Amino acid sequence: MHKKLPIDASDADIRSIVVEWSELIAEGKFDVALSLFPSADPINSTELECWIENYGSPDPYPDGRKYKLTSIMDQPNADEFVEKSIDVDRQNLFGLDPSKYVGMVHYDNVPLNGQPSDLTARFHIQRLDREITLEFLDIHVM
Repeated sequence: MHKKLPIDASDADIRSIVVEWSELIAEGKFDVALSLFPSADPINSTELECWIENYGSPDPYPDGRKYKLTSIMDQPNADEFVEKSIDVDRQNLFGLDPSKYVGMVHYDNVPLNGQPSDLTARFHIQRLDREITLEFLDIHVM
């Protein structure tokens, strides 16, 4: 079952479920992370792991390096990192249907190999009657 929050959930509440998603991936629990939210386009755990290992691409990194998403909590000033890196935007719908969506989340600086990167994970904030959930959109280099 997908993770749901009340329709009036705070930005901090939304950030906390993005952190939960990120921490599951850092632990190698790709299937569990993907089960938290619906996906805009079907993606499986192997594909998600591949996109992360290859720095936001389905193709291997040119020099053969592999990347691993690492814990947000290992970042210096983790709370500040979360606040600055996970942007909850309820003002701009970016063309989304307002009857189905109430905003977007951009998770920038996704930590790879222990360091902030320019990899970004994006989520739609999906309306579910009196609740919301996040809909995983993609992970890519901005």
